[in-house]
Amino acid sequence: MGSASKPVAFTLRSGRRSLLLGAASLIGAAGIPAAAAEPWPVRPVRLVVPFPPGGPTDIISRLVAARLSEILGQQFLVENRPGANGVIGTDVVSRARPDGYTLLISASGPLASGLPLYKNLNYDVLRDFASVTPVAVSSIVLVGSRSFTPRTLAEVIAAARAKPKSVKAELNTVGSMHHLLTELLRIRAGVDLVQVPYKGSAPAIVDLVAGHVDIGFESLPGVLDLIRSGRLTPFAVASKQRLDALPEVPTFTELGMPEFVAEPWFAMVAPKAVPPAVIDALSKALRTILQSPDTAAQFDKQGMSPVWMSTEDADRFLKQEVSRWAAIVKEAGTTSQ
Repeated sequence: MGSASKPVAFTLRSGRRSLLLGAASLIGAAGIPAAAAEPWPVRPVRLVVPFPPGGPTDIISRLVAARLSEILGQQFLVENRPGANGVIGTDVVSRARPDGYTLLISASGPLASGLPLYKNLNYDVLRDFASVTPVAVSSIVLVGSRSFTPRTLAEVIAAARAKPKSVKAELNTVGSMHHLLTELLRIRAGVDLVQVPYKGSAPAIVDLVAGHVDIGFESLPGVLDLIRSGRLTPFAVASKQRLDALPEVPTFTELGMPEFVAEPWFAMVAPKAVPPAVIDALSKALRTILQSPDTAAQFDKQGMSPVWMSTEDADRFLKQEVSRWAAIVKEAGTTSQ
């Protein structure tokens, strides 16, 4: 594996406050532009989540789907299509009829960070999808099973060094930021971990709680309640500053590992040829939702922050992320499991 001198990091610092909930006034409920050839939506909309139920992407999607149903007057139905680290569900949407009735909300793996690790993809993100907007950013925390003796990061590293291949680390999704942070921990701490791949956060977290695996990098929404209830042990957060939700948990930077900074993002995309009027209606509705104080409060309870971008900015952002993570994976020498 190559040098890990550069940080694995994601940030929306530049103008982030303007993207997240602030003092921005709410716009009216979105409707289809008058110039549209036909109204949309006139029947239920399928919102595909390419991961199992219960994970961070699923949580976000159900919050967003409920509000879209209220604003646009049709049901937005979340459909979980897990498999192949998010690739199966993402591929389903890439090939769906571009009529606005099949959409995708996904974490970064199948859309950006994991692309260099997935073999023989049937879709091309930039060719086959139209960006609507990122919808949320979150934080990543390294957690451990309560049956795993260490209670600090230093103790985790010491245990792994003392007995190579004794510590089992779950990979909730191959190609995710969580996967790349696990690789970085292995290299920077000089430890030999047993990496156990899963088909999503939900099954990985179940095994963490049960003690079948020892540690794992997880997005905060999926583990916050488990940490608060004492069922998982938090070791460190992969953010620049301590989190309001976990003020007692140190950052990796505080513990001498400043390169461990990563913020997972979640975005909505549609099949490429979806009519611009549909994208516009979705964008306006999501702006209303994501700049709502109620949404901010709901997201905050899950350890997330809402984000909204114009479709032009969202398209630019996705292109930048595809390029950036390709460079990171190449430098790190990470390979598919």
